[in-house]
Amino acid sequence: MANGIDDLRIAHIISALGKGGMEFAVSRLALEQKKMGYDVSMICIRELGSTAEMLISGGVPVHLCPLKSRVNPFSLFRLRSLLCELKINVAQTHNYRPNVSGVIAAKMARIPVIVSSLRTVNRWDTYRQFLMDRFVCLFRDAIVCVSKEVRDRYIEKIKWRPEKLRVIHNGIDPELLKQREKADYLYSKHGLKREDRHIASIARLVRIKDHSTLLKALKVIISERKDVKLLLLGEGPLKEDIEKEARNLGIEENVLFLGHQQNIPDWLTIADISILSTHVEGFSSTILESMAVGVPVIATNVGGNPEAIEDGVTGFLTPPSDAGAIAEKALLILDNPQIAREIREKARQKVAESFTIDVTAKKTIELYRNILQKKFGIGISQ
Repeated sequence: MANGIDDLRIAHIISALGKGGMEFAVSRLALEQKKMGYDVSMICIRELGSTAEMLISGGVPVHLCPLKSRVNPFSLFRLRSLLCELKINVAQTHNYRPNVSGVIAAKMARIPVIVSSLRTVNRWDTYRQFLMDRFVCLFRDAIVCVSKEVRDRYIEKIKWRPEKLRVIHNGIDPELLKQREKADYLYSKHGLKREDRHIASIARLVRIKDHSTLLKALKVIISERKDVKLLLLGEGPLKEDIEKEARNLGIEENVLFLGHQQNIPDWLTIADISILSTHVEGFSSTILESMAVGVPVIATNVGGNPEAIEDGVTGFLTPPSDAGAIAEKALLILDNPQIAREIREKARQKVAESFTIDVTAKKTIELYRNILQKKFGIGISQ
């Protein structure tokens, strides 16, 4: 490390590189750090996943080191050996399993900087998980939380040193802020009508995303405006249940199940509103992407959503499970072009100032530097 910044070799440790928002956020961070000139690797401890190709094509090597369990000694030694082989000196782990196994292996490898990342604490189900996470806090130099809400909840649960927790919000690709033409090909490809108004919901079809409330809100909206279609962009185990509820509500003709889509920015160009009706959220990249492209956002007032959206200024916040509130705000946007225009402009400005990936990456590198300075007195050039 004495040679300075050129010696930083960063490993991001994650369970798998699937299609979720967390996986994309971590991948964007790794790619941006690579773009800044750092030696960056990604290590998956369960399986690779479809997002791995994005990293590899961007010059970030992806390694698979499957673990039998969180504290299996043979698995931990194998991960330790990989970290040593790669000559890693900064390890950043992401989400619960890597935040335990990855931290222990990094400590075994005597890595100078060990940082964990938290996107939510709501998935901890057992006292054993609490104890295990509390134990590995002894080996962490810092914890990055994607929102103040996540930080506060973690402190409340773990009661660990608040000064070790740093809020660094997710960031999106600044290319999304560039003005875009409508992706006209989507109309013919998916049988959409240009004269219709489209509401986009970009989320996995799982219970915490609460598509049930969204469908109820759509029924209210359709009672006022027959030209509204809901575009469900995502996959998940509840697809059949959501289809059934749409039929029961008599709105199945207004709901399109489009599955997982790679070209989300294109879909946002034809959307009039983006809605996130979730019960739980760390800090949503979907919200940021919608704001950046210029789509007014309605989101539930949970998790980090209020940190991204200033209610009534850069979007709208509604109580969770409140279909009436969602419908009211959606109709306000659809019926008032001037309000929609003002929200779009202010939302894009907010993202440009605070929520781009280069800002996230710079803050994360600064954290690594500060840890090195405090622990070892190493002065690192900018």
